[in-house]
Amino acid sequence: MRPSSIIRFDRLYLASIAVGLIGNVIEWPLTMARLAENPDTAALGSTATVAAGGMIAVGVLIALLLWFFIAQRGSTVAKWILVAFTVFAIGSLAVGFSSGAVILDAGGILRLVAVALQTAAVVFLFRPDAAAWFAPAQVDEDI
Repeated sequence: MRPSSIIRFDRLYLASIAVGLIGNVIEWPLTMARLAENPDTAALGSTATVAAGGMIAVGVLIALLLWFFIAQRGSTVAKWILVAFTVFAIGSLAVGFSSGAVILDAGGILRLVAVALQTAAVVFLFRPDAAAWFAPAQVDEDI
């Protein structure tokens, strides 16, 4: 039986992945325009497009693997990897806002919402009822 905090983590974290993916889809034309403007990537042509799509796919795959190992297997290692990724995402947003790189258009708002959902999901991993989920299983030894 999974604790309620893990169930809430499930919902929030999967929502953050979905919102982030929607943000990537909305920002795809802008991403392709930036790749076309940059002389280094413009020379790559369609390879840059495939690479950008591949990076998004790998990012979603990593996020889903972390979700699986945390929500289904109770992996403490995956939990701390997600914590590190979340801290990095918050820091990246802070730097992006301070430098003007994050614009509050539809994509920027979705990025902000995705990071907020991910942060809320991570908080649930540290609630008291989640501690038992991450505790090592006790083996009964009947001799």
